[in-house]
Order: sequence, then structure tokens, then C-alpha cells
Amino acid sequence: MSAVQGAVVPNRELRQVGFRWQTRYRLVAMGAGLVILALIVIALAVNVYNSTYAMFENIAVVNSTSVDAAEQALQYLANTSQATADYAALTSDTPLFEQAQNNIFRNFHRFRDEMFILRENLHTPEDETAFTVADTYTYSRFWRHVSNLLSQRSNAEAARREYLSADNQLRNRIIPALQELEALNFQAMVDEGESAETAIIAQVVLLVLPAVGLALGLTFLSFWLRQKVRRYLTPGIDAAAILGWVLIGVIVLNLTSMPGQLNTMILDSYFSISGSSRVLVVANQANRAESSTIIDFLRPKYWYQIFDDNVQSVELHLCGAPGCMEQTFLASNTLDTPNPSVVETAQQITADSAILGGIVPLMANITFLGEAEALEEARLAFQEYRAVNAQLRELIKAGDLAAATDLNTRMDVGGSEEAFARFAQAMERVNQINRAVFDSIWNEQRDSLPRNQVFYGVLGYLLVMALVVFGVYHRYREL
Repeated sequence: MSAVQGAVVPNRELRQVGFRWQTRYRLVAMGAGLVILALIVIALAVNVYNSTYAMFENIAVVNSTSVDAAEQALQYLANTSQATADYAALTSDTPLFEQAQNNIFRNFHRFRDEMFILRENLHTPEDETAFTVADTYTYSRFWRHVSNLLSQRSNAEAARREYLSADNQLRNRIIPALQELEALNFQAMVDEGESAETAIIAQVVLLVLPAVGLALGLTFLSFWLRQKVRRYLTPGIDAAAILGWVLIGVIVLNLTSMPGQLNTMILDSYFSISGSSRVLVVANQANRAESSTIIDFLRPKYWYQIFDDNVQSVELHLCGAPGCMEQTFLASNTLDTPNPSVVETAQQITADSAILGGIVPLMANITFLGEAEALEEARLAFQEYRAVNAQLRELIKAGDLAAATDLNTRMDVGGSEEAFARFAQAMERVNQINRAVFDSIWNEQRDSLPRNQVFYGVLGYLLVMALVVFGVYHRYREL
């Protein structure tokens, strides 16, 4: 009997030893599998953060640079033409005569700088075609006529002909090409934003799947060890499980907020940046038409029609309907609350409307503090500008071109240039308000995305791996 008992005891001990080694093997295998899964999660997290950063950078730097350059080129060339009109209309003894000449070269030099930027950022055949048209006609036609005007300024009739030829090339060839280039680049930004949203969500899903698997595996290992070693806590594994779930929540919340940030940058902010720039481009065309009326005084009705068409376009860009600028843009007794009725009118024109080339009226896209107030300042200044234009038409009708020229070029209160300058400054303020938001979001993500990638996507999961190794080693010795 004792011999049998002696045989049973060793067999039982052998089974226990085998069971212990089997449990240890499972523990090491599960720990190793979780470490490998953590490495996969790190790789995916690094990838999604890098991709998200690249998407933000592409929109904030590449796309916006192209759109900005196209819009700035339009404005600088319009300013060049306006200065040319002033130079053609003024006499040499007028203080503004030399200033107008300087403005021609200053603005054209700035235009050239923007065109160099555009040339470096052409991405499609359509971009190249629009750029080629604008570039070719600017130098071969527009600037040639401006140069002839400068050299023939003593001959009033020759100067008038050269100005009209330059303006004709600008209105019919160059501005449409630059507007098309701006629209193409702007649409590329919108498309980039839409594709970025889809790409970010898809990559987050790919990251979440193994990350959740890792957290579930850690949770399972924690409870499995409770049964095997009869300990309530396994500090390393338990901490790794908790950290795994926390990292998932933080990363998902962080990355899923990115599409909203992109929407704010593009739809809320850049729509108004581009919209305010387009308003200035159209208003500049109206302003040149006013000056052209004096230079080409034998065809006033022709220029009045161009002026009126551009004024109506300014109204559409601002508030969406002819005559909408007759109403205040602010709600009663407020400083920065938009007038609901004006907003409702503006919202009837959507981004799909061909009238504005994909840009909603500015009054339909008021999002940030100070926009409504700045737009009201622009409205008041533009209404004064239109009132001055009515006076100018009366002077031209009476044949008093000297008084009309003075009214057109005056920079003091009551002059056309002064009212237009106040309008342009207000529109620049709208642009700056939205630009500040656009830049602040990009600056924030430029700093936070790489930092979050390191802390959450790399260091966080390296810590999970270290805790797993520590927890496995800790319990391995007890099994």
C-alpha cells in the first residue's frame, strides 16, 4: 500500500509541475502576443497622425497658398489698373499724379511676385491653361499698353487709347483667367477637405480595431491571472489594461475632432476669406469703370452699365440679392449681431449656385466675432461710394470733367477714393478675422498632432508594453 501511495505522489507532483509550466507558457505567449499587438497599434497610430498632419498641412499651406496667390494677383493687378486710370486722368501738376505713377509699378511688382508663387503651385492641366492665359495676356497685352501710356502721357488722346486697350485686356482676358485659376484652387481645397474627412475616419477605424483587441486582451489576461494565482491584483497587467482603454478613448476623441476642425477652417473660415477677396476684386472693377467714365467721357452709358453690373455683383457677394444693401446688416440695437432677414435672404444662395462661383454670400456665413460689424461698416462705406458716384455722373453730364476728376480721386471725406478705401479696409477686416481663425487652427494642429502622436501613439503604448512585460515577469515567478 505504501508503495502505491509513493507512486501516486510523484505522479501528482509531475502533473502539477506540468500544469505550472503549461500556465507559464500560456502567460508568456499571451504577453508576447499583446506586445506584438501593441507594436502594430503604435505603427498604425504613427501612420494616422502623420496622415492627418499631412492633410492639415496640404490645406493650410499648399492649397491656401495657391488660392491666396490667385486672389492677391487679382487685387494687385486691379490696383495697377486703377493707378493707371488715375495717372491717365490726372494732370501732372496734381499731387496724386506722381503717387499714381509709383502705385502702377509698386502694384505690378507685387502682382509678379504672386504669379511666381502660382507658377510653382500648378497641379492640373486646367491650372496651367488658366495661368498661361493670364500670364501671356498680362505681359504681351496689358503691360505693353500700360508702358505705352506711360511713355505717351503727354498725348492725352494716345494715353486714353492705351488705357482703354489695357483695361479691355484686363476685363476680358486676364481677370477671367485668374478668377478661373482661383476657383480651381479653391475647389481643390474643398475637395481636399472632404476627402480628408473620409480618410481620417477610415484610418481611425483601422487603428481602433487592433487597439480595442489589445485592450480586450489585456483585460482578459488580468482576469485570467486572478484565477491562476489567486491574487486580486496584478499591478503591471491591470495598469496596462486600464491604460489601453484610456489611450483608445483619448486617441479616438482627438482624431475624430479633426474633421470638425477642417470644416471650420474651410467652410466657416476660408469661404469668407475667399468671399471677401472676391468682393474686393469685383468692387475694384466697378471702381475702374468709374475712372474709365472720365477718361472715355464720350461713352458714359457704356461705363455706367459696367459699373452698375459690378455693383450688383458686389451686392450678391455680400448679401445675396439686388438691393439687399439697403437694409442694415446688424440686428436692431446690437453691435455685432447679424440682421436675421438679411441672413435669410443671403442663405437662399447656396454654394452650388453658379452666380457666385461656389461661394456663399458673406452674410450667410457669419461665424466669428466681429464679422457682422465689419460687414456693416463695409455696407455703409459702399453706400456712400455709390452716392458719390451719382454726384460724379451729374458732373459728367454737365460736362465738368475737371470737377468729376477731382471728386473721383479725392482722398478726403466726400471723395470717391476715400469712401472706396473705407469699404476696402472693412472688407480686409472681414478677411483678417477669418484668416486669424484659419491660422490659429492650423498652428494649434501643427503643434498638437506631432505631440499627441508621440505621447499617445508611441510613448503611451510603449508604456503598455513595459507594463505587460513587468506583469508577465511578476506572475511568471509565482506560477
